[in-house]
Amino acid sequence: MDYTTSYAFFLVCLGLFTIALISLSLADRSVVGARWLAASTLIDFIKTLLQELNGHLPRFVSVCVANELNILAFLAMFLGLRWFVVRRRFTGWGWMAPIAAVMLIYPLMFLARMRTWSFAVIALPVIGICAATVWILLRHHGERFAVPARVTAGLLMVHMTALSFRMALSMAGYSAANSVSPWADARWMYSMLAIMLVSYCMLLMYALFTVIEMHSNVAHAAGVDALTGAMNRRELMKHGARELGRCQRAGTPLSIVGIDLDHFKRLNDTYGHGGGDAALCAFVDLVKENLRGTDAIARTGGEEFVLVLPGLDATGGAIVAEALRCSLEQMRVHYEGRMIVTTTSMGVTEMREGDSLAALLKRADSLLYRAKAQGRNCVVAEEQLYPIPAKPVLVERMGSDRQRSGRTA
Repeated sequence: MDYTTSYAFFLVCLGLFTIALISLSLADRSVVGARWLAASTLIDFIKTLLQELNGHLPRFVSVCVANELNILAFLAMFLGLRWFVVRRRFTGWGWMAPIAAVMLIYPLMFLARMRTWSFAVIALPVIGICAATVWILLRHHGERFAVPARVTAGLLMVHMTALSFRMALSMAGYSAANSVSPWADARWMYSMLAIMLVSYCMLLMYALFTVIEMHSNVAHAAGVDALTGAMNRRELMKHGARELGRCQRAGTPLSIVGIDLDHFKRLNDTYGHGGGDAALCAFVDLVKENLRGTDAIARTGGEEFVLVLPGLDATGGAIVAEALRCSLEQMRVHYEGRMIVTTTSMGVTEMREGDSLAALLKRADSLLYRAKAQGRNCVVAEEQLYPIPAKPVLVERMGSDRQRSGRTA
């Protein structure tokens, strides 16, 4: 396959991947990185098309403008891949100033026919962007992107090596611009083919990053209660079993708290299902604000919840539960001009040797019913542990702003 055929084939692949990435980014607009990567492939497609039309367009357009677009394509690539692994808004726009300066200087050098050095100048920002991307991919990637991040970093290092080699050829006077036949120099041609091969692989990595993220979003949505944002029962069974096994292996305690909002049917009858939804959402938000990052809350029924507290025994779990009970008792949920006040009953149990998650949940549920039988608005733990109540904190919430969907409890 000659160079021209390879270039045409690469252009077709770019077009197909551009359509695919744009479609994926539109399918899930929350995946911001996919939009940047789609923009990168689109810019790269336009750049490659201009290069393919060399001889049919003014050389300034097919070479100079194409090389400037190449920088923008790599910049969009950097922002896209960074979004996937860093998950923070990019604020380092100051270091873009040298890139902007190069993009202003390069056309002047091109028009002045300083071709020996102009290629080296326009290649420097690309190498710098690639190096920054490699550093971020190797330092910040999470478990989901461990393999694609390393593969992508490796591809970018190969790209930097090939581009540096071409810079050396250009400065030594061996570039295509100095040849009678544009691709008479085999070193210039094969280094370009190597860059094209790396680009093929990079397109696959772009798609892989996007698909992994979208799959993760779907998996997360499948395990989350649509109304409150807590785990659903299905995710509780997976997460609880995983935490139980981990604590058993490490020899650390784990407690389970069964929760039921008191007189919830009466609350629904008084304020309507919208009011009940507001109270449920406010309660889950209260719990999330007061628990550790390792703790989890799951909604297992209409007004029924379960807390998973790794690292805490029954005493520690009861202290946490009592603090939440006091905070909920003091909380006021504003809903349609009225204030909703509710309380909760809780049962706390601790992991025992040979326990299964089902056994833990059954004991917590039994203790919860004991709390309801004792008059509600209280915490009942194994061995009648009665922790010192935490100081109540008055919390007011706007119920209409806390609901996450129109579903009723």
